[in-house]
Amino acid sequence: MEGRILQLDACSDMLAIYLGLVRVLICVVNTPGETNVRSAAIRDQLSRRNQLLRMRTHNMHLLRSLALLAIPLFGKTDASPITRRSGTTTEDITYITPIWEGALASHTRSDDLAVLSTMKTLLGLGGTYTKLGWSFSSWALSRDIHGADSDYSFDPTNLNYMLDLAVASELPILVHMNNGRWADCCTPNSSGGWGDVLLDIIAAQPDTTVLNSTGGSLYSHNGGNNYFTLSRLNTVYRSYKKRNIQASTEAIVDWAATHPSLFVGISLDSETIMPNSGADYNPLAIEEWRQWLQNIGIYGPGGAYFGQGRIPAFTSIESFNSAVGTTFASWSALQPPASITPGQTFSEEWQRWRVTLINHAVADETLWIAEAGIPRALVYGHQTPRLDDYGFADALETSTAANGASGVTYYAWTPSDFGQVDNPLRGAGKNNFGVFELNPLTTDATRSYNTLLTLVNDGIKIICPNSWESDQATKDQYALFESPDWGDTFGLALNKFLADRAEIPRDIQPPPWNPGTRVVDFYSAFSTASSSGPDNRLEPAGSVGGVIRKSIYSAVGGVITYSVTLPPVSGTQRLNLWTSVGIRDGAGNGGESTFQVTANGQALFGTGLRLNKNYWVWKRWLPAMVDVTPWAGSTVTFAFTTTGEAYYGWTAWGAPAIYASDTGNDLVAGKSVSVSSTDGAGEAASWDSQFLTDGIVDGVVGGRIGWSSISHLSASATEYASVDLGVVESISRVVLFARSDLVEGTGSGFPVDFKIQGSSGDGETWTDLLVQTGFPAPLAGEGLVFVFPDTSARWVRVVASLCVKEALGGLIWKDECDENIGIEMKIAIVLVIMSMRLLHFALVALGTAFRS
Repeated sequence: MEGRILQLDACSDMLAIYLGLVRVLICVVNTPGETNVRSAAIRDQLSRRNQLLRMRTHNMHLLRSLALLAIPLFGKTDASPITRRSGTTTEDITYITPIWEGALASHTRSDDLAVLSTMKTLLGLGGTYTKLGWSFSSWALSRDIHGADSDYSFDPTNLNYMLDLAVASELPILVHMNNGRWADCCTPNSSGGWGDVLLDIIAAQPDTTVLNSTGGSLYSHNGGNNYFTLSRLNTVYRSYKKRNIQASTEAIVDWAATHPSLFVGISLDSETIMPNSGADYNPLAIEEWRQWLQNIGIYGPGGAYFGQGRIPAFTSIESFNSAVGTTFASWSALQPPASITPGQTFSEEWQRWRVTLINHAVADETLWIAEAGIPRALVYGHQTPRLDDYGFADALETSTAANGASGVTYYAWTPSDFGQVDNPLRGAGKNNFGVFELNPLTTDATRSYNTLLTLVNDGIKIICPNSWESDQATKDQYALFESPDWGDTFGLALNKFLADRAEIPRDIQPPPWNPGTRVVDFYSAFSTASSSGPDNRLEPAGSVGGVIRKSIYSAVGGVITYSVTLPPVSGTQRLNLWTSVGIRDGAGNGGESTFQVTANGQALFGTGLRLNKNYWVWKRWLPAMVDVTPWAGSTVTFAFTTTGEAYYGWTAWGAPAIYASDTGNDLVAGKSVSVSSTDGAGEAASWDSQFLTDGIVDGVVGGRIGWSSISHLSASATEYASVDLGVVESISRVVLFARSDLVEGTGSGFPVDFKIQGSSGDGETWTDLLVQTGFPAPLAGEGLVFVFPDTSARWVRVVASLCVKEALGGLIWKDECDENIGIEMKIAIVLVIMSMRLLHFALVALGTAFRS
């Protein structure tokens, strides 16, 4: 049994009972007699079924991960009933939706229903809280299209057929939008894929495919090689893709409106990545890079993506050359490096763009699906879990759909692998994330079962085991049953898990932007800690990538050790350690650095949170949140360590603290608000001051977006919104959100220069709590955490300078602006939320700080 589970015996009686059950379950999985009997019975059923069903050859085969990393496995009880921002209407349900791509409208319907019946028989249905479903793809650029006469528009025949099967079988479904590099589908069990007619037509057009540094196309058929350039200038590809995806989505929306209990969600293109480190040298990708670097063209005033360019932008080729060490004579002469050298400034600037291209692709597809009617909370990313930083450019931030949910692929990972990915995803700001391809690829029954248990304990909502092959006469290694390599191991684990977890509600963790009431502040307790290493100190306004956050600076080689007593928890309450890690501004190029926290010697982040060399050039915080409830009520030694190449320091912990999940830390709901101006939109309008403290922070709920100021022609104007807490409160944490209604990948026009201020006296004299300049463009709806040293205040306000000259990458004071600008905002429960619509400054929700 894993030591982590044993360690939890020291927790409360409730935890001990729960974990006792887990131990029994694990032992049952490992009991040879029962396993053999169960396996033999299932094999008999499979053998009979295989004689009845004809062979079908369409299964999803996606990228395997062989990375084996380490992270502890925590047992968890039910989560606290928190206010959820991006949750769904089925928050307490976990879905197990095996991937089966074998159904087609051309089949005999009873045969396909028989396959689903076999699935239900062999895996079991689960119960109230853990449910069996199934998942399949909408191949809107290959299989599911009309002919040339209709310009290859989407053909809903197969999709409607499978949606009908879901109703007939009473199985919930998830749809994979497989229209990226796997668009033509070709698994080992495939007889040739779904067809490449439209894909080949697109690929034949100029500048549509990914190119290597010598100009060779990396597009090919099958095996996940449908590589089209992700540039937003690739209008041929994007036009077909948007049109057909939205047509597919509209069919799903119509069906889901009638069958809401059967609709689980949508995952984006499977694994949007770069094919290797030698891509993408498509001229459109390079031209868009030039525009993005300068904030011109599609990223300049009047451009389709104005406000989403690089911040800060480069104002001249000379400034670019000076920053990255190049000698280009002009912007038109700028070309990317022929290959990537990690740690080399010019290479890392190019790497930043490669990651940004993927972020844009994920964000834009999310927007298209949301525009067609699917709530963003039901749109999940589907990425490789940072398997190859410089090959795939699969940074963790690419795993989250813009203002949607997160998702990854896991093959051959052990239960101790997941934390280095799951915990940063938990720290990114969403309650929901999923694994949209999962197979442990092992004959170890305990490992297979614990794979599922760990993911559910980490907060997973959807698991898509790959793959269901009961209709295949010849199985491949991914088969849940009768795999030639792994036998029935994973199928039996799923069967057991669905039965064991049928009536256990999903643990709902608090979102990281409001993890609860702070119970331990490692920053404030720094003077009580012991430390070793070259340099450990507090930084009240630590800056990483221009984002200000109170920090503990701990140069590489640092160890900071605390002994703290954690409070007990009651009911479903959780304790979570929230922090962020980064490379402090001012650092030059450096090597990789790894951050680790141990609790009584047990690693909380497995092999650690690793920041590669790109983080030294493109500086940004990596947030993470991990459950420490197993140590509730006990005295714990926490050690914070940083490791890496000894001659590189500059590593910082951003506001590490432990929080108890809580619904009582709302400081602003229903409180008095004052604003600098109002546009008089009226009580029933979408933008009105009455919405500032109504607690709605996500998107347009009942038309209640927020408050709008008057518009301004002068750049010297400022706008503010302030809230009266009623009494003096101790505060230290404010969260700003980019605008979260239906906007593009980044929060449109999120302010670059702003202040958070407090007043403890008369509400007239203000103290700057945090001054932010040059803030980088956030993702739409992203929770942006600002933490400052504890202070007392009764009034809290956000003040922003308004004039935008985003072609220069920021909000810049000057004498006049060419267009009207205004401020729009909304005050939420425990949040301050800011965003901007082009030249309209918008705070879509403003909520104050958390109690200290």
